[in-house]
Amino acid sequence: MMRSGPNGLREIAHNTGRLSLKRVSVLTALFALSTASAMAQQVPATTAPDADHNAQRVVVMDGTFRPSAYFPNRGAGYFTIRNDDSVDHLLKGISSPLCQNVVAHHTNQQQTDGANDLFTHLALPHNSTMIFPRSGYHMMCMGIRQMPAKGDKVPFTFDILNGGSITVSFTVTEPDELTHD
Repeated sequence: MMRSGPNGLREIAHNTGRLSLKRVSVLTALFALSTASAMAQQVPATTAPDADHNAQRVVVMDGTFRPSAYFPNRGAGYFTIRNDDSVDHLLKGISSPLCQNVVAHHTNQQQTDGANDLFTHLALPHNSTMIFPRSGYHMMCMGIRQMPAKGDKVPFTFDILNGGSITVSFTVTEPDELTHD
């Protein structure tokens, strides 16, 4: 039914004043299905990791290692770490037989002790993915005695608090003279 409002505007008056519970349930289900479908279409395909899930379902993948073009005893590592578990985990360290030590580094920020130690206490929130790219935080392999060749595979071990370790192979790429890592 239509009726006039206080300023001469027309308002719509509803006889029932509410939707039935059945209609709300159907609308909610349709919204949930369409949201899940849209999110599934946005997830990019990635290469399979070379290490299976550990007991906590933490996966490290897409690892690449780039020797420094300016420092003969160091290189940078880039990777994605995913926690598919329903509980949070803690990364307590990264190591490799190639490196005397592994530290975190950010390409465009001042280096601090806190930043260096990032990978010794990194929280891995449940059901999350973290990417460590060239242009952001990534790992630096320090103290390299023998630089690997392009195409070689370098093992890196990720230690998870109360969860063992995950060892994955990073593929060596060419140095990049545009970055000063």
